[in-house]
Amino acid sequence: MARNRVFIKATPEEVFANLSDPERYPEWVVGASNIRDFDRSFPEPGSRFHHEVGARPLTLSDHTEAIESVPPSRLVLHAKARPAGIARIEIDLKQRAGGTEVLMQEGPADRLTSLVADNPVADTLLRARNAEALSRLKRIVEGRISAPAKRRRDLPGQRVLITGGSSGVGLATAQMLAQQGADVALLARGTEGLQKARRQLTEVGCDAATFSADIRDREELSSAVDDAAARLGGIDVIIACAASSAWGPFVETPAEDFDATVETVLLGTANTIRAALPHLEESAGAIVVLGSIACRMPLPNLAAYTAAKHGLSGLLWTLRAELAAIEVPVTLSLVEPGAIDTPFWDHLESTTGLLPTNPPDLYSPEDVAETVVSVVRRPRDEMIVGGFARIQVGIANHLGAFANWGLKMIDRMSQAGGDRPAGQGALYRGQGSGQIDGGHGGRHSGVVRVSRVLEAARRAIPIG
Repeated sequence: MARNRVFIKATPEEVFANLSDPERYPEWVVGASNIRDFDRSFPEPGSRFHHEVGARPLTLSDHTEAIESVPPSRLVLHAKARPAGIARIEIDLKQRAGGTEVLMQEGPADRLTSLVADNPVADTLLRARNAEALSRLKRIVEGRISAPAKRRRDLPGQRVLITGGSSGVGLATAQMLAQQGADVALLARGTEGLQKARRQLTEVGCDAATFSADIRDREELSSAVDDAAARLGGIDVIIACAASSAWGPFVETPAEDFDATVETVLLGTANTIRAALPHLEESAGAIVVLGSIACRMPLPNLAAYTAAKHGLSGLLWTLRAELAAIEVPVTLSLVEPGAIDTPFWDHLESTTGLLPTNPPDLYSPEDVAETVVSVVRRPRDEMIVGGFARIQVGIANHLGAFANWGLKMIDRMSQAGGDRPAGQGALYRGQGSGQIDGGHGGRHSGVVRVSRVLEAARRAIPIG
């Protein structure tokens, strides 16, 4: 007998009410296509509803009969689709903290059907079918809206919340979105940096809302996200840019600095997604996370940062699958740039008292912001920014010995190639100051140059 369980966030009475409505069965029972008639007394024992199974013109007309009914805890049905057979379906409901556990068991109801369906292969197929059925029932009872995710969106009027919005790529993205008509809200830890960022947005005609919160503090962050949704009238897009890191060899990095990096980069982003999802589900919205090539390759002396960024890739990949399974119409995108010319490099929490040499070939934050904006317009799962970044990832993943030699050289150069003393890091305090670039000479990426040419051409060609 095939067995399936699901947890539904509703009372047993609410679940049983849906099971008691014959007209709802085609909405969740896989294969049921139409209810032709039903007894008003259903699901009392002996009552029936008459159904069609399959897709026209290949349908079977028969009926389902209630054999046992104990509201709101148990319902036993015999579903008939002759000559294909008769199935016995037992549905048991148990109240659990916060909802109801539903156990569904299905097997042959007579000897003839047992000859065909009483075997491991049939059980496996039934479990797969009933897993989908219970998933549908869960969405129905919980009132989830099944709507397609938006694969393209116009920017004017979009309600966008940006974490890490007081400097760097977050602020650059806010400026671009504001210039194209989006309603923008910024979230960061430091109120002074938020005020400076807000003044810059005012210059481009955007009256941005600002919210001070630490993304590591779930309660504080959730309250800020709810306040932003109230201020904007909802949230269509959330862009997660907040990041800070410890720098230095793993064996010399204090455990608390390592943990704080992971808490900020990985757990802080997870907190942001968790707080934003209810609002985004209502608007069929989008999540864009600023990752790094560290999602795909190691960065010496940034072990905690690399581990956290790897974790982001796994988190988003898994979450996409989970949201797709329950048909939540929210897209998740991961933008993975190479090193960027932002204040990040001046605000590392150094274990040595020194800052590393600037990474080679820094990209400008405006270029990365343009890629983020393009992903907001047309969501994609993952996108590496820049040709050199792609080369780095390719070498690290496919040229083992050469890559290891290169990483060893990077490790030595980063530790002994510069002489910049470290200042106050951003790991434990907000350091955003309304500054977009780090003053290290970021360049434009080839990808962005091409996108700019294409955008200019699009605007130059009259439409209609």
